[in-house]
Amino acid sequence: MLPSGLPMLALGTIITAVAVSVALAAPESAATGRLRCRCLPTQPCWPNSDTWAALGQDVGGRLIPTKPAAYECHNPNYDSAKCDAIKAGYHYDYWRQQQPGAVQQTNWEVFQGKGCLDFNQTDVCHQGAVPLYTVNATNFEDVQKTVRFAAKHNVRLVVKNTGHDYLGRSIGAYSLNLWVFYMKKIEFNDNFVPEGAPAGTESKGAVILGSGAIWRDVFKAADDHNVFVLGGADPTVGTSGGFCQGGGHHALSTKVGLCVDNVLQYKIVTADGELKVANAYQNKDLFWALRGGGGGTFGVVVEATYKTHPAFKNIVYATSYILYNITDPTVTRQKVINKFLSYQHEWSNNGWSGYAFIQQNSMAAVYYLPDQDVATATKQYQPFLDYANSVGAKAFGNLTSYSSFYDLFSATALTTGTRNAGVQVVLGSRLIPRSTFAAQTKVNKLSEAFMNIQDDLYDFGNPEGTILTHLVAGGQVAKGTTAETSVLPAWRRALMHVVLVASWLTETPPAEQQLVQRKLTQSTDRLRKLTPGSGAYVNEADPNEPDWKGAFFGANYKRLKSIKDQVDPHGLFACHNCVGSDDWNKDLLCPRRR
Repeated sequence: MLPSGLPMLALGTIITAVAVSVALAAPESAATGRLRCRCLPTQPCWPNSDTWAALGQDVGGRLIPTKPAAYECHNPNYDSAKCDAIKAGYHYDYWRQQQPGAVQQTNWEVFQGKGCLDFNQTDVCHQGAVPLYTVNATNFEDVQKTVRFAAKHNVRLVVKNTGHDYLGRSIGAYSLNLWVFYMKKIEFNDNFVPEGAPAGTESKGAVILGSGAIWRDVFKAADDHNVFVLGGADPTVGTSGGFCQGGGHHALSTKVGLCVDNVLQYKIVTADGELKVANAYQNKDLFWALRGGGGGTFGVVVEATYKTHPAFKNIVYATSYILYNITDPTVTRQKVINKFLSYQHEWSNNGWSGYAFIQQNSMAAVYYLPDQDVATATKQYQPFLDYANSVGAKAFGNLTSYSSFYDLFSATALTTGTRNAGVQVVLGSRLIPRSTFAAQTKVNKLSEAFMNIQDDLYDFGNPEGTILTHLVAGGQVAKGTTAETSVLPAWRRALMHVVLVASWLTETPPAEQQLVQRKLTQSTDRLRKLTPGSGAYVNEADPNEPDWKGAFFGANYKRLKSIKDQVDPHGLFACHNCVGSDDWNKDLLCPRRR
């Protein structure tokens, strides 16, 4: 008989829970005496059905027994019509963010090798890491009630908006999911003054966002208001969660800073269930921590207020595609990559920023140049394409001028959905300092590392050997200070954010999946060794980063941990490689033995 209050799960999940509960029964160490093992559905402490029903009533009937996204594609719950709808949406980010039991990368939906990722009707559908219940929060009070419930009953709590998270921080086995996706407030205030500011404080233009707003909607609203708001390049990413709390970059960060540099105020529900205002005038330590210390760590941000900026009146958008010489691709690739990296310092100084997709046989790039005309942009960008043609590659380029950011965004990024979700993906990344690009000898070493990394990637999980480069630092990003925000200090010295990608198929055996991840970490070491003292952008990083505290938070970690202990002394908010997560075991279900 199933424990009271537990949704119907596959038998294997129950057996796993029993095994885990035995493991969690071990005594706690003195070092973690303030932390307790989470209550599991097989234990007497788990809330019974009446208790769950009371929570549901308390949040207006918006408590959802949560199932994996492909649940209705498997026996004994197979439903042909529902399964067809699931298949149609499964790999689209817009669809996945509207499912309480889904995140964007499905490898995070697996727990201890079990999940529900395919459409094979006869395969057992395991709950995996999908939360058992979800509260569809639509207001501050829903969030407060859910946080208090989880704390009172010692139930693991996870916080999710759209499920964009390469570290798996918005999902967790045997958990209660606080889903903020429908908190969609977007409100402009041209004379915003932070709460608690002294009389006479200068007002600023601002946008006030609910925690469920996504950048697609905010960019449109900002354009209607004739202002610019710094946000994410992906239109489906949430505005107020991990994106900004981890730093938050965009190609136009070089003009207005990282997202953390644009925060004026947060409203946050902390682990005690209280609603707090954090800004430069009250709860100042918490405000500092929320601007770089990572999402899902210090509480649930329910409202964020960001600066608005004058709208851009002209942005040149350069697209290019380079096909290496087919008869001698390796030599051509090496020359083109080296020259491309050599141009980054000059382009940055001239105001350029953007992204490139460097592959074994080709390179594609999209770059921005605000407040300049096409003639100026062509003069600065065309020499690179001419060089590529001169060494035997075929280079194609196009430069277009847009009269506003939203016009550019609408033409290049705004879609009804992107079919790149619902797959198993892990990343590796590194911030490359500006000093690397200022000396040709260092550029040569970086170019050589790129070549070797592509060979590595070709051998496991990325046959095209794709390296993603982001020229998104420098400029205004370099002007921020640790006194103002807690974002990784290496951002202020960086010029480029480099990302490596590895993936595998659903049917790939677990041992091979682990091998791919180990090799990705080893391949990323090529960049770590070239950039001692730098780090990695926490939102797009290796989940197996060897020195994650140093790589993600740098010298700020000690202060961040102190603030974490003050606002969340019992560790209600615990997530993978987040501040304080080293107090917990790998599954984040029990304190780590010291």
